[in-house]
Amino acid sequence: MRLPVCIIDDLLGPEASGALLGFALERRAAFIPSTVYEDEADGRVNPDFRASLSYDGALGEVIAPLRAAIGERIGAIAATTGVGDFEAVLRDVDLVAHCDGHRFGRHIDTATGASRAVVPMVRMLSLVYYLHRTPRRFSGGELAVYPLAGSEPQVIAPRHDRLVAFPAIAPHEVRPISLPGNAFADARFAVVGWMMRPERAARAI
Repeated sequence: MRLPVCIIDDLLGPEASGALLGFALERRAAFIPSTVYEDEADGRVNPDFRASLSYDGALGEVIAPLRAAIGERIGAIAATTGVGDFEAVLRDVDLVAHCDGHRFGRHIDTATGASRAVVPMVRMLSLVYYLHRTPRRFSGGELAVYPLAGSEPQVIAPRHDRLVAFPAIAPHEVRPISLPGNAFADARFAVVGWMMRPERAARAI
């Protein structure tokens, strides 16, 4: 069973998307190796599974245009992805850079089993907003969204100013990036976040 994916191109336009990319490029020193979490354990670096750089700072008002654009379209996004109506809250927003050799192995974004019982909010929708210099200097880095049954994924190319949204339960991966010269300014950047709802509402489904 393939879960539906929503793709919106040219979400913010040249000015706002350029400002967000410029913010990332000016803060190279604030990017640190990305971590992964297992159950509720502390985050740890696992380059065999996830290799990328995450911005270690507050995004603040720089992502206000992105929040607003998502908020204006959340009804259509929810309908397209089949998650239904819910009181959506955008949470856990992260700015990530993928450089040469970086990747993220196959995983899902929502808690399951015993872990779900202790989380106050449930991730319903995963959102990825792409940023990069043009013309693009890297290759790879596609988002592969897998069906719940079967093996052939939907493969989505990273494109500047593109938003991708899909159910957080969908297995997915970031395919390896190739970046000759490995210049940070030429990386594949993305803002990732989740539309969430309280666990008590999810339990009522």
